Amino acid sequence: MSLYKSFQSNWVVVPQVRSLFETVYGVRTHYVTAGEGEPVILIHGGGPGASGATAWAQTIPALAKHFKVYAIDLIGNGDTDIPLVDFSLQTLVEHVAGFIDTLKLPKVRIMGNSQGAYVAAKYTLDNPGRVKSLAIISTGNLASACGFESKGKAVQLPRFDGTRETLEAFLRLIVNDPARLPEELIDARFAIASRPGHKEMFQSIGRYRKLTQEDPSIRQAWYVRERMMALTIPYCMIWGEKDRTAPLDPQGLAMKELLPHVPFHVVKDAGHQVHNDKPDECNKLLLEHFLKH
Repeated sequence: MSLYKSFQSNWVVVPQVRSLFETVYGVRTHYVTAGEGEPVILIHGGGPGASGATAWAQTIPALAKHFKVYAIDLIGNGDTDIPLVDFSLQTLVEHVAGFIDTLKLPKVRIMGNSQGAYVAAKYTLDNPGRVKSLAIISTGNLASACGFESKGKAVQLPRFDGTRETLEAFLRLIVNDPARLPEELIDARFAIASRPGHKEMFQSIGRYRKLTQEDPSIRQAWYVRERMMALTIPYCMIWGEKDRTAPLDPQGLAMKELLPHVPFHVVKDAGHQVHNDKPDECNKLLLEHFLKH
């Protein structure tokens, strides 16, 4: 059986999610789950063809030995509905909030990578009473929302134009070890990226990112520097030493300096997807954090 289809597959209807400008309802949401115990929510990144299973296939089995793991397909991603709305990062945050509420989960541990790390952190900031602890993996999105840009050191992500070639080029930039990108994974992500509406969702998020720089009202809601500094819920940061899209220097080290009380782990030779480049090292760090907090 495919590793990406080996976890229990489930659906739930999230009753209400706000987009950038309007409200929608009835978002049919797909997620995979494994294990027993207290809940851990895994939030995937924002690249083309992303999903819970394809992002976290190397992470779920390790965490599932100790926790009940939920890897959600965010709204517009994976097999979850793609409503015709203007997408924002807050849309994704509220989708996660609706998902946790719908499943009536108790206090959760939550983690994310890249864009998903921003979503996990923003959910924690907006719902501190619902979170036990947080883990952040290599994220230029959260670094930018704390005022730290890459200063031209980041390698520009290739534009996804709907072809398998551009999707593969994207993956080969965020995962440094080619052996960690089997054809099966690329095929699975391309199938998701080929769904009607997926490309438009991806473009909508891109427009939102531009608005965070141009519209003061949207920027104010997106910016989280002071809130991250004041966050008292336990959290840790994990960064790839050789992350090419959210470089350790300057973005990761700037986050470390901003938040000196937060454990900061650098994984040698890992790229942007630390959990796929170096799964054993990353899983060990995640378990140490979540079993303690």
